[in-house]
Amino acid sequence: MSAHLIRTDLGGAPHIAGDDGDCLLSLVHLTDMHVLDAASPARAEWVELEARDPFWRPLLHMHRPYDALTAFALQAHVESIAAKPIGSTTGRAFDIAVSSGDNIDNAQRNELDAYLAMLAGGTAILSSRGSAQDPSSAAFDGTWPYWSPDSSVEDAWRSLGYPAVDDFVARTSAPVTSRGLGMPWTSVPGNHDLMIQGTALPNLRIGRIATAAEKSLRRPDGFTPDDPLTRYLLEPEAFSAGATFPIAPDPDRRSIDRAEWISAHIVVGALGYGPANAAADRIDGVIDLDHVRIVLLDTNHPEGDYQGSVGLDQLAWLEERLGEVDALPGRPAVLVSHHGADSLVNTLGSRPDRVLGPELLEVVHRHPCVVAWLVGHRHVNRIEPRPGAGGGFWEITTASVIDWPSQTRSVEVVRHRDGSIEIVCTLLDHRDAADGLASLHRRVARQFASTGVATRMSGRDEDGNVRLQLPAR
Repeated sequence: MSAHLIRTDLGGAPHIAGDDGDCLLSLVHLTDMHVLDAASPARAEWVELEARDPFWRPLLHMHRPYDALTAFALQAHVESIAAKPIGSTTGRAFDIAVSSGDNIDNAQRNELDAYLAMLAGGTAILSSRGSAQDPSSAAFDGTWPYWSPDSSVEDAWRSLGYPAVDDFVARTSAPVTSRGLGMPWTSVPGNHDLMIQGTALPNLRIGRIATAAEKSLRRPDGFTPDDPLTRYLLEPEAFSAGATFPIAPDPDRRSIDRAEWISAHIVVGALGYGPANAAADRIDGVIDLDHVRIVLLDTNHPEGDYQGSVGLDQLAWLEERLGEVDALPGRPAVLVSHHGADSLVNTLGSRPDRVLGPELLEVVHRHPCVVAWLVGHRHVNRIEPRPGAGGGFWEITTASVIDWPSQTRSVEVVRHRDGSIEIVCTLLDHRDAADGLASLHRRVARQFASTGVATRMSGRDEDGNVRLQLPAR
């Protein structure tokens, strides 16, 4: 583990020797797991084959060669966290595990069931038979255009360094049994939790495709929309209308909505949600731990698209919840959402009841209790100071589980004798066996990311193992 870099962007100073402080909160931050059904007919993998064409770039990525491995990467992280459930520097047992969204990939019930089983404990079943990594369908003549782990198949990817793994489909189609995190946990939804491929709102037409007994891996003949992103928002089913081949249907590939997402989390005991959330069809909630309040905020835009926004009613609710914490001197608050301030830019539909990042920041900065904001969405390690009238806070983005470098993060909030706050962040890797599927995932994810992209996703030194300082307030 590398040494922790001290950051004083918001003021404060390193604590003096002998003042280890009191740890108020120890948590583990997971995000962008994208547990997915790689064989779902509602996917549009062929878009990835057009990745070099800027015309299609707004829709990337609808397929990654390691899609069928993401559940195994998450399982390895869950096992590693459960085996050592303590803060990396203070030694305080994790009070809670928090996911900041994109827990699943395509807003499907079978994906939701798999993700919940892995975090809460249970068996996840997601088959890769019929996926882009399963050439047994004979969906193409000649060279297989996706990565084929089957060494007997001529594909377009192994010459680029992608490995041959002859038992790939059988291994990635096997059930995954998880003991769960073994601690209190919660999550907020990302755009992929509630939207098709994280972009389009579900509709009956894409729903019928998802549960059908046929799938396409091809671009529909002659299909060149004027604006790919706008067309996908309005008609995602048009992207799954290419030539098909038979697959085993699954009725649990149906789309979920916000109410079902909430109720499923309540059933397995995720914190922060209760009957009031289900009745109001509202995901925002609070978790009051011994010394800290965690505030959960749903930042998905009601008109769709992958970027976020916030409702005026949510801002009023947030103002009240943070005001309650301010009334308890010395009690900090941590905000959790999928989208961070720079990703709250969605103006689709021009809705007067929705606001963007600056308006949310204005509210948060009125409340000095807020010390940190945990977010995901961007698939990078990035820690940014957010200075403001209340003293400011740290916005902490942790890299995704699905993409390189596939990490989670330990976050420990410590108060020192002078009243200053220190937030200790430590990146965590899973400890999978060298021949395990999570290790294969990490290898292929690194191969998929070009050098520049991999460096950006991993983040700068100041985005990794750091001690974030905040003066007493």
